Amino acid sequence: MAGTGELERWLSEWGWGLGVGGGFAAGSGAAGSGTGASGEATPDPQPRLDKATDPSIPEENWECIQQFCDQVNADIEGPSLAPRLLAHKIQSPQEMEALHALTVLETCVNNCGERFHHEIAKFRFLNELIKVLSPKYYGTWSSEKVKSRVTEVIFSWTVWFPQEVKIRDAYQMLKKQGIVKEDPKVPEDKILPPPSPRSQNSIFDTDEEKSKLLARLLKSNHSEDLQAANRLIKSMIKEEQEKSAKVSRRVNTISEVSENAKRMDELLENYKKQELSKSDHETLQTLFQRCEKLRPLLFRLASETVDDDEALAEILQANDKLTQALGQYRQIVASHENGCGEDSATSSADAPGKEHPAAFYNSSAPASKSLYVCFLFAYPVFAVLPSEERGIHALFLILLLSLAGSICPLTVYDRNGFKAMLHFSRDPAPGRPDVLVMVLSMLSTSAQPIKDIAFQAAVPKTMKIKLQPASGSQLPAFSPFLPPAVVSQVLLLANPQKDPIRLRYKLAFTQGVQPFSEAGEVTGFPEAELWGRS
Repeated sequence: MAGTGELERWLSEWGWGLGVGGGFAAGSGAAGSGTGASGEATPDPQPRLDKATDPSIPEENWECIQQFCDQVNADIEGPSLAPRLLAHKIQSPQEMEALHALTVLETCVNNCGERFHHEIAKFRFLNELIKVLSPKYYGTWSSEKVKSRVTEVIFSWTVWFPQEVKIRDAYQMLKKQGIVKEDPKVPEDKILPPPSPRSQNSIFDTDEEKSKLLARLLKSNHSEDLQAANRLIKSMIKEEQEKSAKVSRRVNTISEVSENAKRMDELLENYKKQELSKSDHETLQTLFQRCEKLRPLLFRLASETVDDDEALAEILQANDKLTQALGQYRQIVASHENGCGEDSATSSADAPGKEHPAAFYNSSAPASKSLYVCFLFAYPVFAVLPSEERGIHALFLILLLSLAGSICPLTVYDRNGFKAMLHFSRDPAPGRPDVLVMVLSMLSTSAQPIKDIAFQAAVPKTMKIKLQPASGSQLPAFSPFLPPAVVSQVLLLANPQKDPIRLRYKLAFTQGVQPFSEAGEVTGFPEAELWGRS
């Protein structure tokens, strides 16, 4: 066969000898006994392997296979000894013995850990598998079923152990020599080894329920369980890949926001000093447009990151920078272009604080959706709130997509430029399908500031209501250069008997210097099939 000389040189360089009957010097009983982790002698694994690969039994002896794996794990020399024993069996002229040995090999890969993986990834062992395929060695008399199975094993390892260069090199050499014509299609019930080493934060370590299920399926003797394990592994890998992609997007977006906001601040300082060149002015406009486009991107990232407090804090810090940069631009550039002077307008973005949230509408977006962006992203000091408050405010982010639906909000109060509305989530509270979620948003178009805002609510005895802390208690005076700021508050409602909802409220606030205390009742809540459906 063409190229066989190169194969022989490759095997000679890395193998343990090239005699046709060579292989490993590991016949029956050649292994002897080993030493356990405690220092005590462990039984000879050869008898168990002989039973597990008995060619007179057509079905796999899973009890013996598992016992062999357990012994490999118990013996300190097991991971290095087992491949020698298995190679000898895989090279057997009896088809059934070789096929059983390949099943044992794959089961060991699943159950015997990294030391075993390290041994099978050595050329020393890979050469013994290659000899089963090569016509120069055992390929002329090995059955097609055995050769096909060996090819599947090596190919599957190139997929599941991409960090093992020697496995990839061995497989590529087989393709180059024409021994393997095309990549095999791995059957659904293939016993797949676990994925390559991963970080401690991977989904395989954090999702304990799936990990336990996977372990149980892999130990099963039923082919349908092995198929289910294969599908589960693939889905978990896909989840981890999607998670990594989300992290990458978040890091890149936050980095871009920080760089753009910093550059905008520098250019705005020069603008105020009238030291901005024409090209810098164009750059400033471009940055402003880009920053406006980044806001909905942060919006989406936050909705994907509600379970990670640290990541959520990073996103909201980035949003603060973006909000301040956009506010500075609108205050300085817009007021200058309108001839109003630098001091003609005030912006809450200039002096961010918990009591003066600021957010900006996207004029091209629907008004209702802009409002949600506004009250969900209007907390400049959100990132420094205690973790329990972050968790409460994170509930806002869970509602991002569900709130922007077709359910019309109810107006609770609307007088003298001060308006309060109830928005309804189409989904129940996370983990509580019996709890309905509302968000009260309060905004002001009054020329006077509003402070000391306090909202209270009561429902009939058959229901229960819980108010989460509000995002603030003050609203600044309305500025014509900025959309109104918003104070938001989450309300959680339990209505186990599905009674018609009635809500009594008391709203206290001070507008300018005049205190107000308003009370009323809200009716006309959405139908059950629209609101809080799980």
